[in-house]
Amino acid sequence: MNQVSELKDLLGRRTWDKEVVLWLGSEPTLKELLAQWNATELDLLDLFDPNDLPSDDDVTRKVLTRAIRSRLQDLRASAGSRIILVVRSCGLLARYGLGLKDFYDWFCGDFGMVVLPLACPADNTRWPESILFEKDRLFKYFSETGMCSRIVTDKG
Repeated sequence: MNQVSELKDLLGRRTWDKEVVLWLGSEPTLKELLAQWNATELDLLDLFDPNDLPSDDDVTRKVLTRAIRSRLQDLRASAGSRIILVVRSCGLLARYGLGLKDFYDWFCGDFGMVVLPLACPADNTRWPESILFEKDRLFKYFSETGMCSRIVTDKG
């Protein structure tokens, strides 16, 4: 795993090369790192119309894919306007098996980078017996080969 200093170096480069960063650190540290850059947030939950939610997993997958592609195509990263896209609610990508291909195809490049903040609940979180909680499930999903280009943590 990479450390914060490596992400700072990456952010300071003149161009990026298809970078999707999985962030395993604290939210305040991420905000501090991105404060001087053009960072835009995309919460995947905002891509759904709350008054017209999809009826099943297949429809949800199609709606989400279409909405992601549309939103990514609207973003115009360029040499004069580099964009770091912070994607919230990234668990939906895993839940519906969408992966990160659309981000690589429609956004990432020399002037567009994606950061996926992955918040982990505290170890002392108590879950009801009826809930099976797999703490590392999202980490395992996004750290598979072909997913994120790098993983960064602010923890030693």
